[in-house]
Amino acid sequence: MPQMVVDGRTLALSHLDKVYYPRTGTPKGEVLRYYAAVHTALLPHLHDRPVSFLRCPDGVEAEVFIAKNPPAGTPRWVRTVEVPSRSGELRQVVLDDGAALLWAANLGCLELHVPQWHATAPGLADRLVLDLDPGEGASVLTCRTVAVLLRERLTADGLDCWVKTSGSKGLHLLAPIVPTPSSRVSGYAKALAASLEAAYPELVVHTMAKARRAGRVFVDWSQNSAKKTTAAPYTLRARPRPTVSTPVSWAELEQARTEEDLVFTLAEVPGRLAELGDLLAPLLDPDRARPLPGPEKPGRTRERAPSPGPDPTGAASAAPAAAAAASEAGSAPAPARQPPARTRSPLVLEPPVEVMRPAAVTAVPPTDGLDGSGVLYELKLDGFRCVAFARGERPPYLQSRSGRDLAAEFPPITAAVARLPAGLVLDAELVAWREGRFAFEELLRTRQARAAESTALGLIAFDVLALPGRDVRQLPLADRRRLLLAALADVPPPIQPVMATTDRVEALTWMEQLADTGVEGLVCKAAGSAYRPRGAGRVWVKYRRSDTLDATVRAVAGSAARPEALVLELDDGRVMLSSPRLTPVQAGRVAEAVHGRLGRAVRDPEHGSVRPLTAPLRAEVTVTGRPPMAAFVRLRGD
Repeated sequence: MPQMVVDGRTLALSHLDKVYYPRTGTPKGEVLRYYAAVHTALLPHLHDRPVSFLRCPDGVEAEVFIAKNPPAGTPRWVRTVEVPSRSGELRQVVLDDGAALLWAANLGCLELHVPQWHATAPGLADRLVLDLDPGEGASVLTCRTVAVLLRERLTADGLDCWVKTSGSKGLHLLAPIVPTPSSRVSGYAKALAASLEAAYPELVVHTMAKARRAGRVFVDWSQNSAKKTTAAPYTLRARPRPTVSTPVSWAELEQARTEEDLVFTLAEVPGRLAELGDLLAPLLDPDRARPLPGPEKPGRTRERAPSPGPDPTGAASAAPAAAAAASEAGSAPAPARQPPARTRSPLVLEPPVEVMRPAAVTAVPPTDGLDGSGVLYELKLDGFRCVAFARGERPPYLQSRSGRDLAAEFPPITAAVARLPAGLVLDAELVAWREGRFAFEELLRTRQARAAESTALGLIAFDVLALPGRDVRQLPLADRRRLLLAALADVPPPIQPVMATTDRVEALTWMEQLADTGVEGLVCKAAGSAYRPRGAGRVWVKYRRSDTLDATVRAVAGSAARPEALVLELDDGRVMLSSPRLTPVQAGRVAEAVHGRLGRAVRDPEHGSVRPLTAPLRAEVTVTGRPPMAAFVRLRGD
């Protein structure tokens, strides 16, 4: 039987070839080597804390169970302690050295979970933990947004915090504190999470009901309870892949472009440790511990007044020290102890605002083709750019691309925006619809003419810049998209969100299927991009589909020897002058083809002096833009 010597003890190991992670083929031997490689960083975070195990003796896809009591046959040299319980008879293992850790790993104890208190001081927490768990439709990148908001609030309350991945789907924030009863820590954490939900209801929930979590992040404050545990730093997780709960720096977290950037496996973590050291080492320093805010420090309960400029996080950093006045039972602070909240206007943005303008490209970028954060593909519609400001009792403002107010010209859209919550600001396209397709020309008519013919108007929103009381422009586009869908969930036409997808193939299919409706192309945006007008061309691009059509050459502009442009009649009856000018090569080929077919020069009222063809000539052209322009491609042989 294989053996390993760890911390002076010889361990008998078994079944090293047994596959623990079938999808990656990771055997038990690699699991043991991993824990041996990281034990010097892991053990300080387990020191004097009773461990709950998630045991997977036959791998993660076989029977998995939680074990709190010492397993049968636990060696005498493995420390066990009595921990508080209703029965008073619960004992748990404490992993104080590498030999004990590897003994547990050899039994299939893949996951290690510990409370926020030490065995020598049960129920007296020396750290605060917040578990950020994304609901369906959210991701670890959404958790990052919430983590930054929580960090600001904790900082305002005098607490430093560090972050690690959960090893599953979310993030864990940990703050060292002066030892405090767990019930009080739990009460503070609950009030903090509730406060953040009140400020960001579309992004955060603090209750456990799964029905409310779709598209949001659940801030689990309950792991501060004396009865609860949290996955330890550097523990493996029983997931399809051998992922690890891994400390990350705040800079690393902010620079992550994709979810995969925040996934670490047992093959990667030892190298990270060698290069970066233990990023959670400050949690172990007693000098870093800070007192949990309480009623004796009332200055921290005050909410920061909104600044005159945009708040990049979208809210005042109001970490409630009044929350720390929660009772030992974890109830919310008594209203009498809270200072009066400062009323904040829901209108955080006023027109005009500078808009992002995508750069033109000639090909649809791949899903990693902008900044690496993924791409959101939106339908490009033919209309007026319109930033719609809902302003409550004040009239709505429909800002055009140039900053002009379009409200008076489009009463149906103005009335619809007036019904939106005050403070909501949408970046959108104002469109007209006639006979089954977008009709840009209808937007150029007077409102009286449109009303007389009952022209249908719509406001197709593709971004949200502000919610009531919150500027959200600094959030990643993926999060703003979720906020947009939530804001418009119950809003009827003529306001609706634009069709968008992260699937490039699906986007290209939409573009072709909807070509007959006047869809112009696609706008492709980096999923991680904030709303920053300067530099938009690097993260927002537009692809305009070009229609290759047949046309009849009716006349030539310029001389017979050097044609400059062609008067073209499309098969749908439209007549236009080719643009741009013919290249020298194109002009030579046209001159050769029209030789002997040109009549006398005549004055065309729209295109100036031209020479009509006396015999038909067919050509291929691409038609793009507004107004439409026909670019000459080639002459047809038929």
